[in-house]
Amino acid sequence: MEIELKLQLPPSALAALRADPLLARLPSTRQQLENLYFDTAQRTLAQAGISLRLRSDGQHWLQTIKGRGSSQAGLYQREEIEFVVAGPALEWLPLAGTSFEPTLKALRDPLLPQFHTRFERHRQLLCGATGAKIELAIDQGEILAGDRREPLCELELELLDGPVDDVFSLALLLVERHPLVLGHLSKAERGSRLAQGTQQIFLVLKTNTPTPSPGADAQTVARLAIAQSLAHWQANEAGFLRPPDHHKPYDSEYLHQIRVAVRRLRVACGPLARAAKWNAEALAPVRDGLGTLGQRLGAARDWDVFIEETWPALVDGLHDAALRQKLQEAADLLQGTAHLQASAALQGRETQRLLLQLGRRLAQPDAAAALPTDALTARLEKLAHLLRQALGKLEHLSPARLHRLRIAAKQLRYLTEFTGHQYNPQAADLWLEWLKKAQAVLGARNDRVAAQTQLKALCASLNRPSEKIHRQLQSALQKQPLPELALPSLPDPYWR
Repeated sequence: MEIELKLQLPPSALAALRADPLLARLPSTRQQLENLYFDTAQRTLAQAGISLRLRSDGQHWLQTIKGRGSSQAGLYQREEIEFVVAGPALEWLPLAGTSFEPTLKALRDPLLPQFHTRFERHRQLLCGATGAKIELAIDQGEILAGDRREPLCELELELLDGPVDDVFSLALLLVERHPLVLGHLSKAERGSRLAQGTQQIFLVLKTNTPTPSPGADAQTVARLAIAQSLAHWQANEAGFLRPPDHHKPYDSEYLHQIRVAVRRLRVACGPLARAAKWNAEALAPVRDGLGTLGQRLGAARDWDVFIEETWPALVDGLHDAALRQKLQEAADLLQGTAHLQASAALQGRETQRLLLQLGRRLAQPDAAAALPTDALTARLEKLAHLLRQALGKLEHLSPARLHRLRIAAKQLRYLTEFTGHQYNPQAADLWLEWLKKAQAVLGARNDRVAAQTQLKALCASLNRPSEKIHRQLQSALQKQPLPELALPSLPDPYWR
């Protein structure tokens, strides 16, 4: 079983990393490694989560096969089989009787080289805080697939022996000193995507509701909610952070899904973890970090909604073509700036720290505990009470109060998605239907308030700000229709 943590870093940061006091005095080895990855033309192995490679270090050939395993917060845990081969050709006898044999036997198409990697590996051995044996490897080189190339510069921390917590301790220490970013894709996954071409690299992944078995203990429910929300975030992050590509224009859905995942994580690490009495104190800094990150992502998301949904009708109402062009350029600049700030927040040190802290919590075993329905029920009751009290007077509530209700509806929705199956699945589905409608109705009001802020910033960004233009655009905004501010009665509580 291979257990390792992957982190990316810019080549400009390599010298400082190697000179780190923690590493500078340790013995090291260097190797030039060539790796050839095999698959069928239909990518049968990649779809099964299997990577198969031949590696040369200039003197020996090694064949390695790895399974899908799991990946959380950059920590990979997967089955690995590696053995020496005579030369640059695949051998099958050592894989007989292994878990990989059924997949390999079922292959109907020949295995052919799909891509290769070429890099220098700088390797050192470290002793963790509580005695774990850890191999630190710095790889710098490139991934090649036909005429496509992608630079490679990453740090791997592989646990050879001892507690995995030492790996996270070491990574947290290094992240504080160096611009390291968790890697969510293995070399094999990156190479496979590169071989397919830029058109097929990133798919938007929407929320995957956790489904623990009925009667699952509290820690299992909380763990699964956090793990799946984290996977939801990481699956969409690469699509948002990818370099601009004229073949594939910006897709705002990546950012939207990341923001949803961060919100779900805040609920999973907050009220759900507290109700489950699971790592509540250890998750406190994570909750704070998620709150800050959510605000930065929210600012960028607000610009996406404004530009895509609100702005086209407003700008079309302006008869001055030169003014329309000037405002459009200003809007694009403000949106682009918000995207850069969101990207910086996702890759920044604070976010990497909270991701490692999340991974650390998920990697630690806990004793089973029954779902504490009293604590969870109390939270569900409180949120439902807030919504019930406001239903008859929505038209008279301030935008700030409506925004707070929207947040309560979201929190109740996520808690229902995480735990509703533990109570009454059919009744929980009725609540989810109601809560989705509430989010849509209240969300439209919130978008209107955000759009007013966007318009003010947009008009203020012009070289010669015009109050007249601002009033004209605000007037046009107020004329845009909104869904009726009315909601049906709440369903019967599924938690009773």
